[in-house]
Amino acid sequence: MIKINKSKTAAVSAILSTAAILLGYVEFMIPVVPPIAGIKLGLGNIAVLLAIRLFNETQNKSNHTPLSDGFSRRGIDNCAFVKRSLKNKSVPFMIMLTKVLVCAMLFSGFGGLPYSLAGGIFSFAAMAVLCRFDELSAAGISAVGGAFHMAAQLIVAAIMTSTVSVMSLLPILIAAGTVTGFINGIIVNLIERNAGKYLRKCADL
Repeated sequence: MIKINKSKTAAVSAILSTAAILLGYVEFMIPVVPPIAGIKLGLGNIAVLLAIRLFNETQNKSNHTPLSDGFSRRGIDNCAFVKRSLKNKSVPFMIMLTKVLVCAMLFSGFGGLPYSLAGGIFSFAAMAVLCRFDELSAAGISAVGGAFHMAAQLIVAAIMTSTVSVMSLLPILIAAGTVTGFINGIIVNLIERNAGKYLRKCADL
């Protein structure tokens, strides 16, 4: 494993957490068209995905599992694979959690916290696993994360309202999450090309 300078990691974490909150504020100020409940731009996830991809590089390349092998093993091996994928993701997870909690406190209110938290956790888990595969682009990973985010929010809505009929919005929300996630992933690619080396140097990667 590559050793990380803790002070530099803390600095990068603070930068990305602040960026996630600021992007959350920008998202709060931008009206979504069409105004369908649950559809969001997910701008804060740009910082979260950057963190996941940045700290994913602290894992030794020799432990990398190719896409063609990762899902061709027995069930017990796949479980171990997922555990390795989520290992050492505490820093990006805390960035995601900080974004959700602070944005709920300052902008959207705590009434929507269960939805944002569920969406954030599901989206984070999906992107953290997919980031293990070098074959996948940031745009593709972010698109999947956006879809998971929307699906999780809708599931929570169905549970909290005891209304199964809200699941009829699932195709629309997943499509919206995929599109916005893909666009956010393109932004992540642009940031990595122009500032990736700086972020890695700051984190001592």
